[in-house]
Amino acid sequence: MEKRTLATLAVVLIIVGVTGLVLSSGYLRYPPGYSPRNMMGGDGFWSGMMGGGMMGGMMGGMMQMMGGNMLISGGVPYNPDGSLITLEQAEDIANRYLASQNNPDLELADLEEWEFNFYVEYKEKSTGVKAFQMLIDKYTGNMFPEMGPNMMWNTKYMMGLQAGAMPITEEQARVYAQQFLDSRLPGTKTEDGGVFYGYYHFDVKKDDKMYGMLDVNGYSGQVWYHTWHGNFIRED
Repeated sequence: MEKRTLATLAVVLIIVGVTGLVLSSGYLRYPPGYSPRNMMGGDGFWSGMMGGGMMGGMMGGMMQMMGGNMLISGGVPYNPDGSLITLEQAEDIANRYLASQNNPDLELADLEEWEFNFYVEYKEKSTGVKAFQMLIDKYTGNMFPEMGPNMMWNTKYMMGLQAGAMPITEEQARVYAQQFLDSRLPGTKTEDGGVFYGYYHFDVKKDDKMYGMLDVNGYSGQVWYHTWHGNFIRED
């Protein structure tokens, strides 16, 4: 009986994993006509490691399984009564993190409250370029780098490997973003944009209301939609 139970559990886990990969692949797409080339001159696994393809799908699937679309937390609550942190508390956490970086050229650029987390952006004062994106856990108050493009594509502050100026302009990136939305989320539109090192960031709105956000790789044109925020609540 125990062996049968373990076998059944293994099958369920495999199905869940495959389902996560299939679903997540719908949120990673290259623009029409683009064919990524890997480090050896062909298509496939290595192009995925650069931010899409196989590894991109695997990462998206793992995030789905680990709570990418759910409010999952753990550890000691930030508030003694166990209540979720407020926008004001999130701003204090974001400012204290900024002070800890000891970088006078950085400033807090944006703070948004979403259903599952707080979204934070920092930018460089001297250039106006967005530096990096962070998330704040609404239960513990823990702050950590946002997954996805922020970690995989950011060429200055994170793990992005591309070098040189981005060949894709912000206008082109906006077109790629809208093409993605038209095919995946009809009725939504790209709105306010921002430039990061290695990619472009756009808000997504529906009926003139905040709906979500996505990023476009400045070298490949790949679109990556954020699936881990939930519904928009408010902005500081």
